Amino acid sequence: MRRNSLLPCLAALLLCAIAAHAAQGPAVPHGYAVPIGGALGYDNDAVWSRLVALSGGDGARWVVFATASGDPAATGERIAGTLRRHGAVATVIPVAPRLADVDLASAVRDPRWLEAVREARGVFFSGGAQERIVDTLQPQGAGTPLLDAIRDVQLRGGVIAGTSAGAAVMSARMFRDAVDPVAVLKGALRDGHETDRGLGFVGPDLFVDQHFLRRGRIARLLPTMTAYGATLGLGG
Repeated sequence: MRRNSLLPCLAALLLCAIAAHAAQGPAVPHGYAVPIGGALGYDNDAVWSRLVALSGGDGARWVVFATASGDPAATGERIAGTLRRHGAVATVIPVAPRLADVDLASAVRDPRWLEAVREARGVFFSGGAQERIVDTLQPQGAGTPLLDAIRDVQLRGGVIAGTSAGAAVMSARMFRDAVDPVAVLKGALRDGHETDRGLGFVGPDLFVDQHFLRRGRIARLLPTMTAYGATLGLGG
């Protein structure tokens, strides 16, 4: 295995165990949360196979959200195709700001997509810009029927997985647009700017960051954990 594919693989396997434990509590009693580091390769068979196995193995139903992507149609199909190659039955949910002619306010209530998510054993969030995910599924901090259906997958023992932006949204709090770690060190942590509410799949004590080593983001993770009272930080 190439070195550049090894780190996401190890991160996924370790984070799977840690994040699943961190997510335990009254609201999330059974399922898994799998934040995966940035740049997960489509050829990283160890990670994709493990995701399908966690969801029940061959024939498990997955839904793919490429909501964060700049090219959600292509990204979603590529992720779905990868899951299918590893035995899953995967469907792309076309709910993304960058999809033309999609009314997001209606899409997050569309019975077709709600039913597809309710039948799933796994949900995968692509990389891209994490603010697109929260602004779509949790506008102004308010949940939507589609987000409720996603949460129910985890409650029923399913898997919520995501890479890069799809990992960042798993914390109760997340980085929204904090590209300058030095500014964060100096106290730039404005709600709705550098940070925002995440989707909270891993519980309140865990803060997840992505592209951690390559972009030197430990400098922004530690002060943010302190500011929001997180006791465990994960950088992928």
